[in-house]
Amino acid sequence: MKNIILTIWLTVVCFLLLSNVHAWDMPPCLRVDGGVRMWFTSLQGDLVQNDRTKLDLSDNLGLKRDGLVWDFFASARLYNVHVFRFRAEPYAYYEQARGYSSLRVADHRLGYDLDFYMAPQVLFGANFDLEILNVDTRVSNVVVANSVFSYSDNQTRAIPTIGLHGTFYPIINGISLRPNWFARVNWWDYQTLETWDWETGAGVDIPVNRLWTWSMSAGYRFWHIKFKRDRDTVDMNTSGFFLQTSLLF
Repeated sequence: MKNIILTIWLTVVCFLLLSNVHAWDMPPCLRVDGGVRMWFTSLQGDLVQNDRTKLDLSDNLGLKRDGLVWDFFASARLYNVHVFRFRAEPYAYYEQARGYSSLRVADHRLGYDLDFYMAPQVLFGANFDLEILNVDTRVSNVVVANSVFSYSDNQTRAIPTIGLHGTFYPIINGISLRPNWFARVNWWDYQTLETWDWETGAGVDIPVNRLWTWSMSAGYRFWHIKFKRDRDTVDMNTSGFFLQTSLLF
């Protein structure tokens, strides 16, 4: 079975490499992109109490550090300059083996990219995001310094971020595949709200026909978030490698 799959895969790759499809003739008005990402996350951080006691998410709450988070995204590019984006991370769940304490994160983002520099090999621009973040925690009988903590806290925050992004397209003549390397960073730090989020990766665009392009990429993402709630201050990091695929029209 593995040999059959490998043979099919090599046949498809050879066909794409030898094809003369020109999927890079971009339409003058609109391009639409949509896909899914698997993010293999590692969780670190604390729930800082009002008396400054730190409840470590792993050591004190006993939450599992590793998890798989699914992202769904879509974007629309207008006139090759303006990009409107939507990304949804509806459900990232970390819990104890016994299931008493838990942490659930839901993250939805509306974004806008202004690509103010475009060349055949380089794209560079600024990005603006509005993040709707919900963090729901349940602390059950956690003992730290002779004190017992048991509570639940659920809060949703609207977080604006600004940042930069860029993509490099190495030119390789004679093949229809288009490799690329990309990077993006967002940040915000004001009063009791602090966040930064960066990612970098590489991928390849595979032309299906003159209208459709299939993209595959892999990379690494780091996300830090810190904000105050009624009962505590959430101070956590999630990071890890990701795989994603999308279709571009």
